[in-house]
Amino acid sequence: MRLTATLSRASTPLGIFRHRNFALVWCSTALVGMGTQMESAVLGWFVLTLTDSPFLVGSIAAARMALNFMALFAGAISDRLPRNLLLMSVEFIMGSMGILMLALILSGLLEVWHIFAITLFMGVIRLFQMPVAQSLVGDTLPRERLNNGAAFNTIAMNIAMLCGPVIGGVLFKGFGPQGAYLAIAGLYLASGMVASGIRIDRSESSRRPESVLRTITNGLRYAVGNQVIWAVLAVAIIINLAGWTVHTGLAPIFARDVLGTDSAGLGLLLFAFGVGALSGSLGLAMAPNLRRPGTLLIIAVMMWHAMILVFSLSRSFY
Repeated sequence: MRLTATLSRASTPLGIFRHRNFALVWCSTALVGMGTQMESAVLGWFVLTLTDSPFLVGSIAAARMALNFMALFAGAISDRLPRNLLLMSVEFIMGSMGILMLALILSGLLEVWHIFAITLFMGVIRLFQMPVAQSLVGDTLPRERLNNGAAFNTIAMNIAMLCGPVIGGVLFKGFGPQGAYLAIAGLYLASGMVASGIRIDRSESSRRPESVLRTITNGLRYAVGNQVIWAVLAVAIIINLAGWTVHTGLAPIFARDVLGTDSAGLGLLLFAFGVGALSGSLGLAMAPNLRRPGTLLIIAVMMWHAMILVFSLSRSFY
């Protein structure tokens, strides 16, 4: 009977946190996600107050994603290295970049080109962080729990989307950019420290069956021959080009110039985005297998863009 009760608890959605290494991956993902979301909100507002240029705000947001085409190489390379060590190294590098940004702010030497350079470099580093963290979910959970693991990993990122902008906006308002970046750097370093405790079988995390270019070629060939993957990629492109631009580039400008609020108000605005994202993730994590996931995806994307149009008509913060 005791064995039955143990198995029953382990089979519940929250039972996956009994897997120590997955719990560490989840915690690391939440911490680095919190830092990333804080930085996204703070950086846009900081550049806007520093330059008063919506163009530069958008340019900085673009720099964060300018090298996303290298994600194929980052994923292929990460498959050949110990993922736990790679995740730890990447997150410590992110922390060091946060410290560099903080030092430039405190010294009064910070210029716009510094922000561009650091942002571009951080964009490259994040290309490794995201696929490695996602792959570690598969390395730390049994096959039958992967769906729950992926959903809870998304929940970690959405919790970060929920809390990060609010905390960043409040810190920026109360302590300036230096206070915000002190917290951002601390979160990145803390995520690296958590990742240092992950222990996995190297034979599972560092296979070298073929060259990097062959891996990429095989992946592209598989994607070309799979209509479902092409459809998902097309939807992802639409979302990133049309949907996420509001969150990553336009939000600071809209908050200040249209809604007349400050950095804390921007944080609350992005908090509202996070509430919706977290609600959707919790629903997916707790729901049974969906019969028509493609239909649900299309409806969700259409509703998202419809809400963006409604949001654009708003003139009141409340």
